[in-house]
Amino acid sequence: MEKFITIILLVICSSTFAQNPKLASDTLKKDSVSDIKNIRQLQEVVVIGRKNAIERKIDRTIINVGSFITTSGNNSFDLLGQLPGMKVHEDGGINLMGKGVTIYVDGKPTYLSGSDLIAYLKSLPADLLDKIELMPQPPSKYDAAGNGGVVNIITKKNKEDGFNVGLSGNIGEGLYRKINGSLNLNYRVDKLNLFADFGIGSLKDFIKTNSVRRVLNSDFTPFSVIDQKGETVSTKNNNLIKLGADYYLNKRTTFGIIFTNSRNFENEAGEVYNEALNSYGKLDSTILSTNTANNKLNNKLFNLNMNRKFDSLGSEISFDLDYGYYKTGTEQNFSNSSYIGDNLIKTDLLRGFLPRFINIYSARSDLVLPLSKKFKINSGVKISKVKTDNIAGYFAGDGLNEKYDQSLSNRFLYNEIIQSGYLESQKDFGKIGVQAGIRIERTISDGHQMGNISVKSALFKRDYLNVFPTFFLSYKPDSTNLSQFFLAYGRRINRPSYNSLNPFYSLVQRYDQSIGNPFLEPEFSNNVEITYVFKKKLNSSLYLTKINNIATDVVNAANDVYIRRPENTGALKLVGLMMTYNQNIFKWWNSDFSINPERVHLNILINKNRVDTTFFAYSFNWFNRFTIGKRLIGELVLNTGSPTFTGQNSTEGVASLRAGLRYQLLNGKGSISISGNDLFHSVKSKGRIYNVYGSDTYFENQRDTRTIMISFNYRFRRNRNENLRDRNGSRDEQGRVKFKP
Repeated sequence: MEKFITIILLVICSSTFAQNPKLASDTLKKDSVSDIKNIRQLQEVVVIGRKNAIERKIDRTIINVGSFITTSGNNSFDLLGQLPGMKVHEDGGINLMGKGVTIYVDGKPTYLSGSDLIAYLKSLPADLLDKIELMPQPPSKYDAAGNGGVVNIITKKNKEDGFNVGLSGNIGEGLYRKINGSLNLNYRVDKLNLFADFGIGSLKDFIKTNSVRRVLNSDFTPFSVIDQKGETVSTKNNNLIKLGADYYLNKRTTFGIIFTNSRNFENEAGEVYNEALNSYGKLDSTILSTNTANNKLNNKLFNLNMNRKFDSLGSEISFDLDYGYYKTGTEQNFSNSSYIGDNLIKTDLLRGFLPRFINIYSARSDLVLPLSKKFKINSGVKISKVKTDNIAGYFAGDGLNEKYDQSLSNRFLYNEIIQSGYLESQKDFGKIGVQAGIRIERTISDGHQMGNISVKSALFKRDYLNVFPTFFLSYKPDSTNLSQFFLAYGRRINRPSYNSLNPFYSLVQRYDQSIGNPFLEPEFSNNVEITYVFKKKLNSSLYLTKINNIATDVVNAANDVYIRRPENTGALKLVGLMMTYNQNIFKWWNSDFSINPERVHLNILINKNRVDTTFFAYSFNWFNRFTIGKRLIGELVLNTGSPTFTGQNSTEGVASLRAGLRYQLLNGKGSISISGNDLFHSVKSKGRIYNVYGSDTYFENQRDTRTIMISFNYRFRRNRNENLRDRNGSRDEQGRVKFKP
C-alpha cells in the first residue's frame, strides 16, 4: 500500500496542470417535473459541457463509461470489476455490495450466468457502452430475482436526427496482444430511426495456477501431498452485431424491433504438472495432465416493442415480445500420463463433447397511470418460458480403442415457466414521499435426467408461489434539498442457475470435477437500506441484508479428487455502509471516493460441520480526474478489496492501480488515449480451501491483467438538430444459464 500512495503523490506533485474554466467547473440544475412524480428520482447532477464519470441518484449509481479514460479497450466484464461496490469472479459470480445481482443490457435480460455470462460480457466492448446503472434496491416493476439488485448495462443509442457514426479501435499488450474495435451507427429521417452496433475483438490470455493439496490423517498430519503447477493459454475471438429500427407512427405511438447476435470462440491449451509426495515429502510419482478445449457460444435475441402515450401527465402503456436462442458447444480432450521416476506407467485419454441448446420466450406489458401530479400507479404482467437441452458425451481411449463412457455421459432436459404481476403506487405528502409495491411470481419447473445403463433416470418437478413487497420513504427537511433522507425495503429471490440443477459431472482437470444438484432450492433475502444525501456530494447508505437458504459450492474429496456441488447450506447476515463523496480538490482536480465496509455473519453447514463465524470485509475505490490544458485529461484510479471467506474458501485481499491520458483532436470529434491497467500486476487470487473432510489446499492464480492500451475514438455527426424521443424496449429478466466446460 505504501508504494501505491508514493506513486500517487509523485504523479500529483510532478505534474503541472493548466486550468480550462469551461471544463473544470460543473453546473448543477434540478430535474424536470417528472422528479415530483417519482420520489426515488428526486434530483440528479446534470453536467453542462461534460458528464461526471460517476453520478448518483438516490436509487442508483450511474457510471458514465465514456467519461473514463482507462476503460478504452476493455470489455464489459473487466469494467464491472472496476466499479464501486462491485466484485467479479472468473467463475461467473458478479456481486454488488456483497450480494449476487441480475445483469441486464439495455434494460433487457441477458439470460446468462456462469462462464456463458463471462463470454458474452467479454464480447461486448466497453467502447459500445454509454453508462452502467447500479441499483441495489430496484422497485417492484423489476423482477424479484437477484439478492443484490440490478446492474443495467446501457449501450450507446444516438437519438439525433440525421446520420451519426461512432468509431473506436484499440490495440494493446500484456504478456500477449489484445485487439478490439467497435462501430456505432444511427440514421434518423422523418418517422424512421435505424441503428446498428458492431463489435469485434481478438485477444490472447493466460492463467497460471499453483496449488498444494494435502490429504490428511485423522490427526491432521499429511498422509500425502499433491503439488500442482500449471498454465493455460487461451485465444479468444468474438463479435457482436446489434440491429434495430424504431417507427414513430405519431407523437404518442412508437413501434420498435431489435436483433442482437453475439458469438464467442475460445481455444484453450493447458498443461499441469502434478507431483505426488508421501508423508515424508519424498516424490512417489508424477502425472502430466494436458487439456485442450474448443468453446463456442452463439446467442441470438429478437425483440418487438410498442409504446403508447396517452396524455401530458405521463400515462402510457408498453408491450414487449422477446425470443432468445442460445447454442453453446465445448469439445474437450484430456490426457493424463503417469510416471514413476522417468518411466511412463500409463496414459489415460478422454474426449468430451458437450453441446447445449436453450430457447427463451418472454412477453410483458407495463402500464403507467398518473392520477394527479403527486399520485401515480404502475402495474404490469409478464410471462417467460425457458427450455434447455444439455448433452454430455464422453469417450475414453484413443482411435479404434475409443469407447463411449456411460458413467460420465448423459442428457438433461429442463423447463421453467415464470408468471408474474406487480402493482405499485407513488404519492407525495409535502416533504414526505411514499412508494409501495407488491410483486407476485409463480415458478413452475421440471427436470429430467435421461439416464443410461450406468446412470439412473431421474425426474423432479416444482411449483411455488412467492410474494415480494417493496417500500420506499423519502424525507426532504427543507426546500433547498440540502439534506435528503431515504428508507427502502425489499424482498428478493435468487433462483439456481440452470446448469446448477444439472445432475451429471463436468470435468475440469485430473483432480477437479463439478456436478449439479437437481434438489437445489432458491435463496430468499430481505433487504433494508437507510440513505442520507448531503449537497449531492456525500451519499451514505447503511444496509442490512439477511439471506436464507443460501446456496454455496461445497467441495468434497473423493480420495485425491475435489468434487464441487452446489448445496443450500444455511443463512447469511450482512450489515454494510456504502459511502461515496465527490469533491473538486482543486479546480483542475476532481476526486471521487467510495468506501464499502461490511460485517458478515455466516451460519452454514458444510460437510456436516457447522460454520458459525463473523468477519469484516471492505472495498475502496478512489477515482481522480485531472484537467491538463484544454485538450488533455488525465486519470488515476485505485481499487482495493479485503480478504473474502465463503465457509470453505478464503482469499487474500487485492489492490490495483490504473492510469491514463486522453487528448482531443479533430476539433473535438476524435481523441487518442493511452491507458495502463493493473500497473504493478498485483491482481492475484491467493487463498486456501479447507473444511474439506480429510484434505485442504493452498492456491495462487494469476492472469494477464497488466496491460497497456492505445485507443482511438472518432465521432461523425450530420443531423438536422431535432430532438428525438427515447426508444422503448422490454426491461427486465433474470438470466440463469450457467455453462462450465
